[in-house]
Amino acid sequence: MSDLREQLRQGLIDSFKHRIENGCACALCGNTALPLAFHMLEASFNDGAELPDNFVPMSSSMGRTRGSYPICNSCAPACKKCQLPIPTEKVLELGHELNAKTGNGICQDIQIGLLFSALLKRLFKMGRFGNKMRGTN
Repeated sequence: MSDLREQLRQGLIDSFKHRIENGCACALCGNTALPLAFHMLEASFNDGAELPDNFVPMSSSMGRTRGSYPICNSCAPACKKCQLPIPTEKVLELGHELNAKTGNGICQDIQIGLLFSALLKRLFKMGRFGNKMRGTN
């Protein structure tokens, strides 16, 4: 039983990693030649609604279309430890602009450089921490 669970686990992890997909472009830079991660920024829309550019629909049920914004391995490099895409600051800012949720398919390891970058941006109210990007909260 544990072999089956391990195979399912590994298959899920592999689906989160970057892969080449024809007909899709990076939502951040528009590159079509690099491998893409499809579970970094996820969103859902009502069926029949016009879908945004670079949005890739993955499933549809209960009146909603669910999918993701693919991100290339240049905009979100793979972690050296786990090989999952690293949610860089520019990817998180794009997700904030698109009102997309961060998916499960991201690296959970601590990236010291990105942590310091986020702290500096938070301190100086830049990027996704700036007043112009905050909602009506």
